[in-house]
Amino acid sequence: MSEHSKTYKDPEEFRNANLALLGFQKRHNVIRKDYQLLLNITETFQGEEEKFNSLYRASLKGFFSLIESDIFGLNQVDKYEAYDDKHRFEDRFKKTFKRICQTWSKEEIIQQYLDSKYSKLKSIKNKRDKLVHPKDTGDIIVASKEEFIELKFAFDDYNEMLHSIMNNFFIDINVKDLNEIKDLFKK
Repeated sequence: MSEHSKTYKDPEEFRNANLALLGFQKRHNVIRKDYQLLLNITETFQGEEEKFNSLYRASLKGFFSLIESDIFGLNQVDKYEAYDDKHRFEDRFKKTFKRICQTWSKEEIIQQYLDSKYSKLKSIKNKRDKLVHPKDTGDIIVASKEEFIELKFAFDDYNEMLHSIMNNFFIDINVKDLNEIKDLFKK
């Protein structure tokens, strides 16, 4: 057993955690690749204001689709107490990653991110919220090169934090009868 693992005694809980972890990884990888492609396409249109603005706005929304999917997926693996997908983004983000990092002995990773990178993410989230729920035309963002670079850096910071957490991330099972496990995965 690794210090970065969670051990289950109940085979059904182990199976459910394993399936949730696989689902999380598959969703994250698909959305992340799509998002990276969107960022690359957006960058190529920096000289064409209308296309660049439209693609930037799509990138802004897409970034939080990735994060929301990750928060949901990680809570399927190991929920924080009283988890509800309707909680405010900031609460879900912090509680999810603190819970995961506590369980897998990686608290320093999330604390470093929250101390040095989270304020940038929060600022970008506020822009996204205005875009998704516009109250006046100023909320429909006209992007600058600097804002796009800020978004790319925020994605890189988040991506690096998540991959640091998921590196050496294991689930184990402690059972006496291995046939219990074999039977579970035949389902």
